[in-house]
Amino acid sequence: MLLIDSARLEERRAAAAPGGPLGGPLGGPLGALADSIAADLEIVMARELYVPREKALLSRAGGRCETDGTQLEFDPYSPDEHRCPKCNSVYTGEFHHRWWVYWYQLWLAERGVHAALLYLLRGDARHGAFARAVALRYAEMYASYPNVDNVLGPTRLFFSTYLESIWLLQICVMADLLQNAGDRSTADVMREKIVRPSSALIAQYDEGLSNRQVWNNAAMMAAALLLGDRATAERIVRAPSGVEAHLAEGLLDDGTWYEGENYHLFAHRGLWYGVLLAETAGIEIESRLLARFQEGFAAPFATALPDFTLPSRKDSQYAISLRQPRFAELVELGLARAHDARLVSALADLYSGDAPRGDTNRARSTADVERNLPATSLTRADLGWRSLLHARTALPPLVRTVPESVQLAGQGISVFRREKGDVFIALDWGQSGGGHGHPDRLNLIFVHGHTRWLDDLGTGSYVDPSLHWYRSTLAHNAPLINGHSQARVDGTLTGYGGERTEFVAAAASGIAPGVTVTRRVTVHDDYFEDTIRWKAEGRVQFDLPIHFDGEARGVVFTPGERLQGGDGLEDGFEFASHVTKVSIPAKQTVELEAKRDGKIARAFVRATEASRWYRAEGPGQPATESRPFYLVRCDGRIGEIRSIWTWSDRIDSVRFDADGSVVEVGGQPIVQRAIAVEANDGDAGVHPVEPPRRVQRQSARKSMQVPRKGLAAFDLGEANYRRSEQSWEEAGRPSARVTVGVERNELSVQVSATAREISFVPPGAVNPYDNEQPDINGHGVQLYLRTFIGGGAWIIVPDELSSVARVRALPGWGSLEVREAIWSRTETGFTMDIHIPLPALPAEYPQDVYPLSLDVLVNETVAGRERRRGQLVLSGAQGEFVYLRGDRHEASRLMPLTIVG
Repeated sequence: MLLIDSARLEERRAAAAPGGPLGGPLGGPLGALADSIAADLEIVMARELYVPREKALLSRAGGRCETDGTQLEFDPYSPDEHRCPKCNSVYTGEFHHRWWVYWYQLWLAERGVHAALLYLLRGDARHGAFARAVALRYAEMYASYPNVDNVLGPTRLFFSTYLESIWLLQICVMADLLQNAGDRSTADVMREKIVRPSSALIAQYDEGLSNRQVWNNAAMMAAALLLGDRATAERIVRAPSGVEAHLAEGLLDDGTWYEGENYHLFAHRGLWYGVLLAETAGIEIESRLLARFQEGFAAPFATALPDFTLPSRKDSQYAISLRQPRFAELVELGLARAHDARLVSALADLYSGDAPRGDTNRARSTADVERNLPATSLTRADLGWRSLLHARTALPPLVRTVPESVQLAGQGISVFRREKGDVFIALDWGQSGGGHGHPDRLNLIFVHGHTRWLDDLGTGSYVDPSLHWYRSTLAHNAPLINGHSQARVDGTLTGYGGERTEFVAAAASGIAPGVTVTRRVTVHDDYFEDTIRWKAEGRVQFDLPIHFDGEARGVVFTPGERLQGGDGLEDGFEFASHVTKVSIPAKQTVELEAKRDGKIARAFVRATEASRWYRAEGPGQPATESRPFYLVRCDGRIGEIRSIWTWSDRIDSVRFDADGSVVEVGGQPIVQRAIAVEANDGDAGVHPVEPPRRVQRQSARKSMQVPRKGLAAFDLGEANYRRSEQSWEEAGRPSARVTVGVERNELSVQVSATAREISFVPPGAVNPYDNEQPDINGHGVQLYLRTFIGGGAWIIVPDELSSVARVRALPGWGSLEVREAIWSRTETGFTMDIHIPLPALPAEYPQDVYPLSLDVLVNETVAGRERRRGQLVLSGAQGEFVYLRGDRHEASRLMPLTIVG
């Protein structure tokens, strides 16, 4: 068997036995769970089996309420009408239906697993017949789904490879269960018609250390073992992006997944399959890695907020409750492997009955892609099918413990708790989080009970423009320099300790060139002190957002203009509205106060430099709601902002002196001095830290010399092709010639591309699928340029009604402009002539040598596609995929050129 030793099968049959004559007077200890899964299946089996013929589709509208952005309910029995749980509006149409198809395919595959498992454990022929019907219908239809227009990797049924992996994993488990229940013939059909071709498709797309690759590995391992290929399964365990690599590098020393709590839960579930598949097949994994995996079961509960929700760090959905069946199953599966008092305490909370009983959604669960639910009370009968195979037959006594302060050194977050866990203060200083991370090193979080005073908003829809707000530093309680979001660096711990008074000190170097920022948080019984300092090589603008919904006492804000800041895609300033401002002299304290939910929070904030305070609004959660925030802006090479935050009405006042802050409690001053171990403004051995998982590809070429009146020509072919579903050969061998020259102090770039038929994107087009600009999905050119004193980037697309191409500048690259872009048809495709005036060099610089760097990307497609098929990349792209790149490009990829003469 794939997931359990066959010798344990009788034990699990006994555990899942029903009550009554067949199973004894009480039944097995997990009989109630098996009964509840069987009851869910009765509704499914009473209906005609339905398998959609349409491929799932990701779109901006699909599955979302037009009014409030809420995710629509998934009802497996309602393919055409979809209700908003918040406002009860009902939506119809293709986009909503094809979003529903995504959930339904996973739901149906999991129902097949449920039926096959019950057939194996209880022998009900009706369950076997239903699982067999699902399996054979999918075997008949799999090849008919088109592998085209995907968002993230090749797939037939879905729009992303990892979804097909999760689906295939269910198919493999179903085949394995049916085979072990005696239905070898159905399993054989599944192997040849689904498992073999689907696993080959998944194997094309390796996502490295992404959480998605965890699922690709699990599916390919299950497929290989089901096909009798143990050697391939072992290769997947040992591969550079295989199971052991994910355990060693994806999971950090403290057992947390590097992309944050939300993706920890998703990745750890996938790792559970990988570890179990390996253990059952006798493939050895290092004991230290298994210990790290085991630690991962308890890790999410270490940072739980007082209301038993996850902090919304990195790309996390907002305010995810831990009181859901999947979290209870996580704990049960962890306890099944080893006793852990932390897991016992978590299970005591989950089974406490503190929350009202709600819909557990188990009848609508969608395999391992779960939808987040409101909190509900839980019992063991609410668990999933994996618990029937692995949960303990008897639990230890469930004893709650009071949550304590914790330091997760691998993840890089320090959590302090007061008031028996009801007050939560955290400094998020460490891991940047890879592709799902946010530029929020030294982010501060402060929560009291259910009241979120300094919050992290997590993320929103990946296909909505508001995503760029949530991924900006401005949307966090974290520092930014010169109006730009932080560079993606990891922070460094410089101090941590204390007993009754606890502290953490950390530094982030390189969030902007030549800038180091330190932050120290010291936590007392009734308040905490926050000190943030910056040190730069030159004068900078230092911004500290404070996402606090409270009033500033004693100062008057006046209406302001737009909040000025960077224009980068994820600098965030374009989302700020309702701006007011006030100037504050150096070392003047500003007091903030808010009362909400019967609680009070006050802050006393002082900057060493003169500051400009702004009050503005930005997207909240959901993005359709706005939320106020403050921004403290200072200028200088060095500076400090110090604040005292309190949740207690015992704190009378705060004043600051040169050595620290003076807090008065009951009229009596308590002097707090700076802690001696702090990192001396960031100089104490703190250096920029580059996240190990963000591989930056530097060009190995020496600068190519281009004579002033000469040309450099490049032929782009297979080695330059970024593919989607089709390889370069399968796409018809697309090609282009790029010619670079200089005319009259202008850079000239000519592109001649092959295209059987030109796909035009009309002016004003709207992309209904995601938040990328629509012009990337037709033919066109993306040009990126850096010169000695300026730069620019543009996407340039042919206009069906004009010989003048349409030019759109890309933010964040500079202010250079395209003077002219002319295009024309050719017998084999089209040409494009682009001219860009080059800025003059400074007088002191040698005038006979002009260095620059550039890259040219040629988008290519064919008629009838929703998304582009691929790109030809001047700097080279062999083996790369075009997914998720939009119109973005890494500056490190630009090719160096030198104009001489």
